[in-house]
Amino acid sequence: MSKQAEPVEINDPDVQRVWRPIAEAGVRDLAAQYVLASTLVGMARAGVAERLSEQWTPFADVVPDGALPHLVRNTLRYLEIHGVVESRDVSWDGAELSSGTPDGGQWRLTSQGAVQLADVSMALLGYYVESYGSVLANIGGLLTGAVDYGTDVVRDGESLGRRCELMTISFLSNLLRDLMRQRGAHSVLDMGCGSGGLLLHMAEADPKFRAVGIDIEPDAMRLASKRVAERNLADRVSFVVGDAFASDSWPAEAADCDFYLAVGALHEEFRKGRQAVVDHLLRYRKLLAQRPDRVLLLGESDLHIDKDDAEYYLMHVLSKQGFPRDRDAWLDVIEAAGLTCERVYYQPNVEFRFAFYEITAPQS
Repeated sequence: MSKQAEPVEINDPDVQRVWRPIAEAGVRDLAAQYVLASTLVGMARAGVAERLSEQWTPFADVVPDGALPHLVRNTLRYLEIHGVVESRDVSWDGAELSSGTPDGGQWRLTSQGAVQLADVSMALLGYYVESYGSVLANIGGLLTGAVDYGTDVVRDGESLGRRCELMTISFLSNLLRDLMRQRGAHSVLDMGCGSGGLLLHMAEADPKFRAVGIDIEPDAMRLASKRVAERNLADRVSFVVGDAFASDSWPAEAADCDFYLAVGALHEEFRKGRQAVVDHLLRYRKLLAQRPDRVLLLGESDLHIDKDDAEYYLMHVLSKQGFPRDRDAWLDVIEAAGLTCERVYYQPNVEFRFAFYEITAPQS
């Protein structure tokens, strides 16, 4: 029997001078969080995440068709270290580095993992990892001007639409339903509706709900129209390619809706200055003034440049977007347009501090 080697701790002052501050500053944690977020999004994209639940599942049922079992198992092992999943009856006999089919045992999500891999959580992670991944990967070039946003680098618009759609449904659908009920409204015009997920969600939940969605992006409108047909909702929901800021070009069915909605679109006009936003609100004022029961629900980020909003702030900095404003700035332009903000709604504990302004106009 060989003698066990004695472990020896080396406290080399030169090594400690370099690495102790790194440990104390949490650099390892920064790297770990980046890798973990990327892995969770990747597992969802590969179809593994949807096969996991809080019930024990045989490894063979966790592996999607075409996936490499040994890589799936080894990645699950990594997620187990981080408390996302747990396993039983797994043989770790060195086969984790093999390309063969390992004995994978059974796996299930922990309570933490169930939250982290839930749809809305994945929408939030995907917003940064997937939708803005190319932007973040090129931040060095953007800062030096070696690459230009919009020419050399763009965000993933299709991913951004999918990610934002889920988050918007999660924090807006109940409020929208309640306000429509209070005002006796049945039809909504969604200005800047993206791929239409919110309207489809509302229509499926309420057979009386009717809506028109307008968006300037043709691809988004094609996808929205396809989804309407697939869900047999074309008699109550329609989508139109158009400019949400050009009300004189809207089709009649859009202008006739009794409830107007605009989420996360109007702040883009701040690129042209405060007056450009006031001018758009003045156009909406004419439409609101036509009917005493008509209201505009304006949803915009209530931006604070602080630790809670830092990542969201940076995405706007890097991608040349019109910059979101805080609540006081929105109340200022609403008042400047001669409109009345009846109430401001917000939800605590929601990523991206959104405020929803319930806006009415003096009657003509």
